Amino acid sequence: MVKERMVELLQEHFELNLYEARAYVALVGFGVLTPAELASVSEVPAPRTYDVLRSLEKKGFALSQPGKANKYRPVHPKNVLEKFIEDWQERVKEELEAKKKAKEELLELMTPLIETEVPKYGVERVWVVRGIRNSTLKTQEMFEEVEKEILLADNGYIAANLDEEITKAIDRGVKAKIIVSKQMLPRIETSKLMDYYKEGKLELKVLDKIELPMLICDEEVFFALEDLAARYFNYETQVWIKDFRVVELFKGKFNEYWEKAEKV
Repeated sequence: MVKERMVELLQEHFELNLYEARAYVALVGFGVLTPAELASVSEVPAPRTYDVLRSLEKKGFALSQPGKANKYRPVHPKNVLEKFIEDWQERVKEELEAKKKAKEELLELMTPLIETEVPKYGVERVWVVRGIRNSTLKTQEMFEEVEKEILLADNGYIAANLDEEITKAIDRGVKAKIIVSKQMLPRIETSKLMDYYKEGKLELKVLDKIELPMLICDEEVFFALEDLAARYFNYETQVWIKDFRVVELFKGKFNEYWEKAEKV
């Protein structure tokens, strides 16, 4: 079991394939091995031992001693693993910088497309959004763009996980009314929302049950269709609508909840 775990860790975290990991563990255990000896003491097939040992040498995990029969010994695990991590950190840093530069260039190139989107394609009024990740991104977008008012009736995710986005909107001068279910209240008691409520920056109430959770930002409304199976697999269907008539209907429902709800 110990040997299998070492092989597993080398594969998962240090970019060795199965035969390379087995060969390196064998080298660490035996010290010095020829390709033929490696085949006899490990699960590396004999026809592959030469290629595997040369690959380990190339990757810095082994050293070779030329002769009639080439011999290989391991580089000390502490040295090679620390060097790998150092190189990996540098590589990740370079990749991160490259991605940041690519993002800036794409935003610059796409700006003209974004600016001409409405005259080219018209205004979309209804979108269906599926999955927790996509729903979160759409909700964040609504909080970033809202200018006047947030009305949130929430029995789950938004108040507990997007408090930063909500408070940023409030800091811009947006008014906010929030209703949460009583079951949800303990999750936000230590959040920034509660601090803002105590400071009088937002209105907050609780309700036993919210049958139709909703988020209204100015003239946009976002709500989930009831689907317990989809909720179980984090693939709920959410509907986003931008239409003042629909928003007025949802505001009416929100106001019903607000009248029934209790102050925190």
